[in-house]
Amino acid sequence: MARDRQPNQVNRREWLKAACGALALAPAIAPAEDRIREKAKKNIKLAIFGRTYSALPLEQAAQKIKADGFRGVILDFEYADVHFDPIAPDWGAAKRITECFGRHGIEIGGLTSYYNVVDREIARRERGEKHMQFMIANWKRLGSPIIATGTGSLNPKSEWLESPENATENAYLQCRSNLEKLVKQAEKTGAVVAIEPYWRNVIDSVERTERLFREVNSPSLRLVMDPCNYYRKENLAKMQPILEDIFRRVGQRTVLAHAKDVKAAANGTDLPAAGLGVLDYPLFLRLLAQLGREVYLVVEHLTLEDVPRVRDFVLSQLERV
Repeated sequence: MARDRQPNQVNRREWLKAACGALALAPAIAPAEDRIREKAKKNIKLAIFGRTYSALPLEQAAQKIKADGFRGVILDFEYADVHFDPIAPDWGAAKRITECFGRHGIEIGGLTSYYNVVDREIARRERGEKHMQFMIANWKRLGSPIIATGTGSLNPKSEWLESPENATENAYLQCRSNLEKLVKQAEKTGAVVAIEPYWRNVIDSVERTERLFREVNSPSLRLVMDPCNYYRKENLAKMQPILEDIFRRVGQRTVLAHAKDVKAAANGTDLPAAGLGVLDYPLFLRLLAQLGREVYLVVEHLTLEDVPRVRDFVLSQLERV
C-alpha cells in the first residue's frame, strides 16, 4: 500500500509540470514596468541646447552634438563662424545653420525667445516682444514651430528673481494679456508658444499654469515641462506627490521637457545639471513616457565638459523607469 502524501508534498513529475506551465505563461505576463521602460526609450528623445556648443564652429558643433548621442537640438543661432540675428536677419546664415544640422541628421526640436513678458522697462519688453514675434512669423525658415519663453517677473533686476508683486492678480492678468497676444499671432502662422513656468515668476505654480491654459485655451499655447521649476525649498520633501500632480493637471500640454536638477539652497533652490540634485528622475521619466507620444528631453544648465556625464546619467535613469 502506497504511503499517504502530506498535503504540502509534490512529486517530481508534478513539480516539473507546474514549472513548465509557469515558464510558458511568463512572456504573456511581462511586468508593466518593462512595458513603460520600453515606451520611455521609444518616446523620450534626448536633445540639447545648441548654445552649449556655441564656442565651436558650426560644422564642428553639429558633428559633436551627433557624436555625443543627441537626436535633437534646441536651436541657437550663434557659433564661432556664423551668426544669425533676428533683429537684422541674414537669411543665408539661417539657412546655413539649419541645413548643417539637417545634413548631420539632427532634428531642430524647438526655438527659444526668452524675455521678461511683464518687464517694467517698456523699451526692453518691446524688444523681447519683437524678437518673439519674429520667431512666430518666420518659424518655417528656422526649423521648428515650437518657440519657448518664460513668464516674467516684476523684479526690476532680473526676470529670474522673485518679486512679492508676482503673486498679485494684476501681475497674472498682465502676463496673461501679453502672452495671449503672442498666442493669437501664433494661431495665424501655425506656431506654438511654449511657456516655462518657474516659482520665481508670475506663472509660479501648477495652479496658475492650469489657470492660464484654461483661460487661454488654444493649441498654440503649450508647456515646457520642467518639474524642477515648481519646487521651493519647503516642499522638496513632497517630491513624488507634487511631481504626479504637475503631470496630472498640465502634463498633456507638454511639447518639450527639460532635464536639469533641483536642490535646497539658502535662497530657496539651486538648479544644477541633472544628477547633482534630488529630482526623482525615474518617476519624472515614467510620467513623461506615459504621455504616450514622442517628446524631446533637453539637457540644460551644463558646460560642454559636463555633457558626457549628464547624458550618461539621464540614460541610466531611463533604465530605472
